[in-house]
Amino acid sequence: MRGQLLGGRYRLMRQLGEGGMGQVWEAQDETLDRPVAVKVISLLAGGGSRGDEARARFLREARITARLQHPNIVTVHDLGETGTGDNRVPFLVMELVRGEGLDAMLRGGAITLPDVARWGAQICDALADAHDAGIMHRDIKPSNILITPSGIVKVLDFGVARAADPYATADRLTRTGLILGTPPYMAPEQARGFPEPRSDLYALGCLLFELITGQLPFQAPDTMGYLSAHLTQEPPTPSSVAQAIPPVWDDLVLTLLRKDPHQRYWNAAGLAQALRRLDHAPAPVPNAPTLRLTSTDIPVRPEPGEYLLATSIGGNGTLRLWDIATGRPVTQPLTGHTGAVFRMAFSPDGRLLATGSMDTTVRLWNIATGLPVGEPLTGHTDTVEDVAFSPDGRLLATSSMDTTVRLWDPATGQPVGEPLTGHTECVAGVAFSPDGRLLASGSLDTTVRLWDPATGQPVGEPLTGHTGHVLRLAFSPDGRLLATSSRDWTARLWDPATGQPVGKPLTGHTNIVWDVAFSPDNSLLATNSEDNTVLLWDIATGQLIGQPLTAPANGDVTAMRSLDGPLLAVSIGEDGTVRLWDPATGQPFGQPLTTRAHPPVGVLLSPRIRHRTRS
Repeated sequence: MRGQLLGGRYRLMRQLGEGGMGQVWEAQDETLDRPVAVKVISLLAGGGSRGDEARARFLREARITARLQHPNIVTVHDLGETGTGDNRVPFLVMELVRGEGLDAMLRGGAITLPDVARWGAQICDALADAHDAGIMHRDIKPSNILITPSGIVKVLDFGVARAADPYATADRLTRTGLILGTPPYMAPEQARGFPEPRSDLYALGCLLFELITGQLPFQAPDTMGYLSAHLTQEPPTPSSVAQAIPPVWDDLVLTLLRKDPHQRYWNAAGLAQALRRLDHAPAPVPNAPTLRLTSTDIPVRPEPGEYLLATSIGGNGTLRLWDIATGRPVTQPLTGHTGAVFRMAFSPDGRLLATGSMDTTVRLWNIATGLPVGEPLTGHTDTVEDVAFSPDGRLLATSSMDTTVRLWDPATGQPVGEPLTGHTECVAGVAFSPDGRLLASGSLDTTVRLWDPATGQPVGEPLTGHTGHVLRLAFSPDGRLLATSSRDWTARLWDPATGQPVGKPLTGHTNIVWDVAFSPDNSLLATNSEDNTVLLWDIATGQLIGQPLTAPANGDVTAMRSLDGPLLAVSIGEDGTVRLWDPATGQPFGQPLTTRAHPPVGVLLSPRIRHRTRS
């Protein structure tokens, strides 16, 4: 075919490759005087009505695919047919990409983890764009991925596999004959003939496994062997095949290789973020438990004095302050409350700690000395359930079992205005918006109320939808969302500007949802529950990310973040040992704290302290 002129303008110059569907040539576009790549789809050659139907479908779907315009997708310039009569063969004209295919690179063995993370994220970017346009690839494999000399990924052949299937229908990809896709990379549901976008993610999981280990997750002598393996066998962990692969890579790849598509990453965009975090993840710590790579928040390892953790232990109201970096207490125990402390809050500057107790009082503590500041704040007539500082530190809000919310001036210890009334049962949680213009309260009366803290007046109507007690609240860092937890086993998201729910309730826990916490980048919500798990949710989709983080035996697990600190997972052992983890990397954050108390142990992370005085 060398020298042949296709479509009256594309001169074939040099064959670049050949596969099951045809040949790829470097060609010269004689009209525009530029080099191009031409794929000649020989699979559709042949006469009869079936060949005509297949060619027509190929041209139709190639036109759809040509709509994709993305820097990681090879651009389609033109399409046409060569030959006459029953020997007509379609061809596809694409940009000519100078680079090397991953299939060629793999001949030299496994690829370095940073390169795999970087290239995998770009593949996901391409898939996300295609999936948003309603186009699945169906044949992700090394030979369909090119890497340019500058390290840019180019994904080839979107839609070509389906277009070439002579049995494709609107509701089923193939009935018999041609297997759509490449068996070593084929998702179980695709092998059954029912692919979906996450089938592409499964194929990418096979590809990532191969890139980091140098071999495929399943070994088989033939097509049926591969299909059987995808359908019935569990893949090995990559680290069992190749050395020095961190647990977070095992976790990511094995999640992609789940048989059930719903247990994989929800979409390609989320997976791209996870891979980019892997590209920047710190070195693994030996014997660290495997946690899912989920959050874009990757906190630095704490320095001494940079973050403090407050713990409330037992029912006598005793508190301790700990240095996260050393795992050691920084002051003597904080004593003065005569009842259990339910909630704590650091001031935005990290200098004060506010605590609310069953003894009906609120106390303020000097963080540097561990001593009380002023007299206890009195006025509530029942247990103080929650405390929260305003973003500027000038107000302290408290909620109580006495059905009221109170505002205080922490500088003087005096109340500000009259109690906020309207709830008909215990007010379990309060939270300020990031701009300080709203105060939210949640109650056992199942409602959420919004207040203007400047006037003490309600804002809008109560937020209704929970069918059980509303327990805790948190505003997203950008203030656009309010999250609530409830005894109805759900968490909910709300638009505080309108008071309307956002999306559906977040269901996944099997017991009371105690608390909610956002990641600093607004992308994730963490929830913890009486079922002893922490779940992580993608805010954009409302979908769960990864597997639950489960409490140690006879212990507790929770999630938290400070005003300007990272989102952290906290495990509390039966002996009261507190361990913090960065869920973004699966790495421990700081040192374990030995409280020598039985759970439950309340925990609260301070704002980052030392950075305020750095040059």
